[in-house]
Amino acid sequence: MKTLVDTLESQLSVNRAVAVLIVIALLFLIAWLVSRMATELARALVTRSERKRSRDGSVSDTGVIAGIRQRETAISLVSTSIRYVAFALALALALATIAGAQRVQTVVGASFVAIIIAFAAQRFLTDVIAGLLMFFEGWFRIGDTVAIDVLRVQGVVESVSLRSMTIRSITGETIHVPNSQVNALRVIPRGYREVEVEFFTRDLEGGEELVRKLAEIVPVGPTRFVRRLELVESEALDEDLFRIDAHCAVAVGREWLAEDLLPTLFKERAAEGLIVHGPIITYVDEEAQRSFARAIVARNRSAAKP
Repeated sequence: MKTLVDTLESQLSVNRAVAVLIVIALLFLIAWLVSRMATELARALVTRSERKRSRDGSVSDTGVIAGIRQRETAISLVSTSIRYVAFALALALALATIAGAQRVQTVVGASFVAIIIAFAAQRFLTDVIAGLLMFFEGWFRIGDTVAIDVLRVQGVVESVSLRSMTIRSITGETIHVPNSQVNALRVIPRGYREVEVEFFTRDLEGGEELVRKLAEIVPVGPTRFVRRLELVESEALDEDLFRIDAHCAVAVGREWLAEDLLPTLFKERAAEGLIVHGPIITYVDEEAQRSFARAIVARNRSAAKP
């Protein structure tokens, strides 16, 4: 750096302070260019993965989608890591340039800045360690719908870095969460809530027709009812008592559609006396049911052993 400063001072006929400022500006410009190149390369790789997935027609393949999300997460981490390294090197070289420029006062000033940076680096390193642990343990991937209950944050993970993660909420806000603040995190399967609607009626045909009518009027969309209400099962409990089971799905953050709007519509649109009991709203998940079923079987086998 000293040679470059000397060259600028002699070639441009400027004083040393201006030459030092020019060198520092060039250092941070190069760091910015490197970070931009890393970001653009990451975007290109993600776009390439998306195009390949479209050509292969594997949009519905859960394993392929999971693999692509994992690659996107890794690419995002690498690109942001390059950005941090580039600016850290630029800062270190800038401090070296300032320290080697002239006089004791400059050295003292650079040392003071270094002390401040050292204190700030403690929090940065905490975030970095937390980010690395979450990444290697596979807590989440880009595109996952997550909830951080302590911070009352939930939404879709849009990007991750060694220092923080960016979450897009259902209402559109972009939320930046430092990695060290993520003490616990919930990943919502498929990115929406599976809802089971159960009610009891004395008129089987009337109850099934009610489900079909409500399926036509509920608001449908990626931030509303993700899937319309559909009849799953009808069961005769007695000669004049039937249980009807229907399923639907709502977006995360729009649970009130299932908990409030749907029961209200059932009661308003049902003929008098049609619904004996319900509707009962329950959140369900197939993976959770299988896990609990395996746990019950294992527990029963252990209990049956002499």
